[in-house]
Amino acid sequence: FIDGLHDFKQVKRDIENSLKYLNQGGVIFVHDCLPRSFFEQAIPRSQYIWTGDVWKSIVELRTKENVDVCVAHLDMGLGIIMKRKNSNKLNLNTSNFQNLKFKDYYENYKTYLNVINHNEIIDFIKY
Repeated sequence: FIDGLHDFKQVKRDIENSLKYLNQGGVIFVHDCLPRSFFEQAIPRSQYIWTGDVWKSIVELRTKENVDVCVAHLDMGLGIIMKRKNSNKLNLNTSNFQNLKFKDYYENYKTYLNVINHNEIIDFIKY
């Protein structure tokens, strides 16, 4: 379970380090993947309720072959990362995910993050 600094670079490092030791078929959960406003995801932090730009790390992971990723629409967004073949790879033409803007997220979050509802979590994990 990753719920830390809420900064893209740090969350990305935490996920990469966790994946090194995770068994095939293992799961990582990541908190704070669905900001509700620009200010909730702004870096540096500007308000009490804050997700940071965790969402950018999820978008980048969705473009990889060796991890299957979705975000459950509950709490502040629960990222689910499975160490297995990506079943719904995101094709996004960018070389620097940190440069994604909140406007990109706002207009595309369901696709970018592969958002599912809470009833679909078990099905995603069992796949």
